[in-house]
Amino acid sequence: MKPLSNRLSLVCIFFLSFGVAARADDIDAYVQTEMAEQHIPGLSLCVVRDGHIIKDQTYGLANVELNVPATSDTEFAIASMTKSVTASAIMLLVQDGKISLDDPISKYFDGLPESWQAITVRHLLSHTSGIKDHFHDYPFFPIANLDRKLEYTDAQYLKALIDGGLNFKPGAQWAYSSTGFTLLGMIIKKVTGKPYAEFFRERIFAPLGMTKTHVISLAGIIPNRAAGYRWLDGAMRNGDYTGQTFSEGADVSLLTTAADLAKWHIALSSEGIWKKSSLELMWTPAKLANGEEAVPFPGGESGLGWGLGIYNGYPRIGHGGSFITGFVSFMGRIPDKRLIVIVLTNQHSANPLRVAFGVVGFYDADLLAPHRMKVQADAQPELTAKVKAFVAALFSGGASGDPTQFVTGGLGHHLPPVPKTPAGQTVPVSDVSFIASANVSNRRIVRYGARVTHMSYYKAIFDGHPVYLTFYFTSDGQIADYSAY
Repeated sequence: MKPLSNRLSLVCIFFLSFGVAARADDIDAYVQTEMAEQHIPGLSLCVVRDGHIIKDQTYGLANVELNVPATSDTEFAIASMTKSVTASAIMLLVQDGKISLDDPISKYFDGLPESWQAITVRHLLSHTSGIKDHFHDYPFFPIANLDRKLEYTDAQYLKALIDGGLNFKPGAQWAYSSTGFTLLGMIIKKVTGKPYAEFFRERIFAPLGMTKTHVISLAGIIPNRAAGYRWLDGAMRNGDYTGQTFSEGADVSLLTTAADLAKWHIALSSEGIWKKSSLELMWTPAKLANGEEAVPFPGGESGLGWGLGIYNGYPRIGHGGSFITGFVSFMGRIPDKRLIVIVLTNQHSANPLRVAFGVVGFYDADLLAPHRMKVQADAQPELTAKVKAFVAALFSGGASGDPTQFVTGGLGHHLPPVPKTPAGQTVPVSDVSFIASANVSNRRIVRYGARVTHMSYYKAIFDGHPVYLTFYFTSDGQIADYSAY
């Protein structure tokens, strides 16, 4: 589950690129500074450029209580980043001719109600099935009546989902759902006759030499498993408990290292195990039943098991992962820059996007993260005034004005629901301040049908947390898109 600051980060969930030589000691110093500021005990970092690992480093502690250092063997829980691995496994079965993305899931599960008959494998992969989530990562819909601390059989789990009803008709909307990927793990078992974890090992982990990757077992002994933590009320605490059922599903179950994940990412790019057509299916925005793209938040679209979007004007592909057991991580790739970045941490309230975006700026000046930029003089204060008015309107639920008056028609169609605090209040926003801007009229950046000519970067305080915003403007000063981390 994601705290507020991490949910805000969903609008950006990904990243960056390459170019100039980067000094390892500068990167190490930057990462260690971020770890200290964010109270991160341990961190695993890997950077890939042109299909080769160019940075593989682990920092800090795997276990705070026992003072055990994190090493290249330390396995971190990657939570929802597992979903992208599960999607890649489903695509192998599609390549094998054993699954079709448009198969109704009733082909694999007996006794589904009429309202479920239209749900397909594609809907599960794209978060458009309407099935209630068993976590509360997307707070705008009710969740399934399941207790994450208890254990359930597959039949009990499925019955609870059916009894809870759908949040919307299949394909009508987008709503983040770990549940769909748990069901995909069950489908893999039904199709192959073996647990999905065994299929992963045979078809992905073993061929790629991913020897430091395992599925979570609460009772099993997994060497070099990192402990998870939370920074709460000014102190480091152990992560919260989650039962085996909700730890071992194909939505959140993997323990791994950044280097092992890099092997998988490199294989995805090589077209050896996965066909180009499979990658295109995963990395193309999914469509709703009405033909519109599935847009979770501004700044990003939903592929099949992957998040798609934009960073500093460059297309990006990736996924984040957050688990209340004490972990939060991020991976992403910028195809135009042939760069992949992976950051794994064992501190649930950390912001791995900030670490990742900061690191890639050492390799390519085009990808310098807003929080590392030098503050410029604001040459277009009228745009800053528009950003401030837009943010105030958006996060006040319209009480401070209509946010659509500041944006293009395309973006206006995709503005998210108003974020709320756990108490149901609107999120307090303050101190929106200008950092820098760039003229990008020479680049072909298009967001929701509008040509972008200008980008501006800002810092704001959301519910007490610093958040960095990138706004994309049209030539007439309309906001065409925005992203945040």
